[in-house]
Amino acid sequence: MSATSSLGFRLASTLVLALLPLGLLSIVQAWASLEQTERATLSGIGGTSIEAMRPQMDLIRDAKTTARMLAAGLSAGVPPNANCVARMRTGAATNPTATLVAYIPMSGRITCTSTGTPIDFSGDPLFARMTAKPEPALAFGVKGPVSGAPVIGVAEPVVDAAAARQTGVVAILLRHRSILPTPYVDNESLWKPALLATYTGDGTLLSATTEAAGLATLVPGGVALDRLDMLAGHPFYSEGADGRRRIVSVTSMAPDLFLLAVWERENDGLWGTAAAAPFLLPALTWAAALIAASVASSRFVVRHVRSLSRAMNAYMASRIRAPVPHMGEAPTEIRKLHAVYEELIRTIERDEAELQNLLVDKDTLLKEVHHRSGNSLQIIASVMRMYRRETADAELRGVLDGLINRVIALSSTHTSLYSLGGRRDVPMDEILFAVIRRLKEIHGIALGTAKKRFEPIRMQTQAAVPLALALAEIVSCHFAVGAETYRGLEVSLVEADGDVRLTVVGPVVPEFMPEGGTGLAAIPCRMLSQFAAQLRGRVTTRIDNGQSTVELVFPHSPA
Repeated sequence: MSATSSLGFRLASTLVLALLPLGLLSIVQAWASLEQTERATLSGIGGTSIEAMRPQMDLIRDAKTTARMLAAGLSAGVPPNANCVARMRTGAATNPTATLVAYIPMSGRITCTSTGTPIDFSGDPLFARMTAKPEPALAFGVKGPVSGAPVIGVAEPVVDAAAARQTGVVAILLRHRSILPTPYVDNESLWKPALLATYTGDGTLLSATTEAAGLATLVPGGVALDRLDMLAGHPFYSEGADGRRRIVSVTSMAPDLFLLAVWERENDGLWGTAAAAPFLLPALTWAAALIAASVASSRFVVRHVRSLSRAMNAYMASRIRAPVPHMGEAPTEIRKLHAVYEELIRTIERDEAELQNLLVDKDTLLKEVHHRSGNSLQIIASVMRMYRRETADAELRGVLDGLINRVIALSSTHTSLYSLGGRRDVPMDEILFAVIRRLKEIHGIALGTAKKRFEPIRMQTQAAVPLALALAEIVSCHFAVGAETYRGLEVSLVEADGDVRLTVVGPVVPEFMPEGGTGLAAIPCRMLSQFAAQLRGRVTTRIDNGQSTVELVFPHSPA
């Protein structure tokens, strides 16, 4: 029987199918929740970056206001150097983070500075960017003229009101401060910036928190540093060269100045990095529900059905009435089924007891029938003996002797069947031994005479009588002749290829001559033919080397 047809498999399959929509719904909800969390994380990280840059942006705004006020004061004319320095120092006091506040003439040679130190700024690229156009500008330098660190230059053009031409610029150089956003926590992980870098619009790196050699593993290959303006305000997920998933955010600090931040998970373990991690909890929930349903069905249904099935199989195999455990805990339907099973067992045992009584009665009746048949045959043989004693005719005496022998052989067969107790099949070797022994007693032949080879063959009772009578008829013909015939007698009963073969070999007697006899001598062959017909077999006789062979062949189970 296939394992897929068992009750446990079918219940498990039903539970899987029943809980499958719940599992799919959980996965879809987890997927939607994951997407919502990722969108919220990207938005939160973008906001965190803006909040981190706000102090720097406020400094730039304040510096622009100061530069505009100083440039407006110088538009009427540049005062003497001492007064000019005093104004620059006043502007520096308003912007304490500035490394330099100065009026830079178009020649680039500075004498009006907040530090009071003259500086030749004519060949500095930062000065060229500040004076490229007669308008307010922001310029960024990797190395400031005073601090030597990255600076942000706020430039305001100074225009002579009388001549209507630009005479120079008021420049405020701000130290580019390190920007460190606070970590961001989403529903799953803690995100911290692994890389913070400030770039200009043309891709020039002003500052970075990681050595240049480490940028290759953190910055995604698809990020073009000279196209940062297109990425500003749109954080996204990406994988670096090391294969780890990160968030890349680009935030505009000022015109042409951008902050590039690469965020990593702080708890970057299996739960946070595995692609299937967000779906693990719904999958485990679905599996737990399936296991709980399976255990419940097994405990409340399957185990009771299996126990009842084992008890039934044991009773069918060995008629042992095995107890069914825990049946008191079974559902009502199974307990009712168990009660029906117990009632069926009681009915079967009662019917078997009645059948056994009937069989005993049948055996008793069969024994009685065989006993009465044997007694009746003995009475018939006794009546024949009375007639034999009263007649003086030798030929009639011979006829009566043959009839008496046949009746006694039939009586012996019934006696043997009576002793076997009415079985459906009987051992033919025992019955044939009893027939020959009884014939020896009748004819006064010593025990041990005649060779016998009987295989232990069991046959139905209705086949025992004609076979025993056939053997009695053949052996009686030999025993009736005299000692010179029965001393070489050989009797065998064998089975081969589904056929049973009774063979009697002995000296030649008139009854089994090939040409057949007439009168009384022809009766044995006709009787053997009748016995063979009852067994659905055939009988043959032949003479070889002065010996006659009589064979009766029939199927083991005659129809």
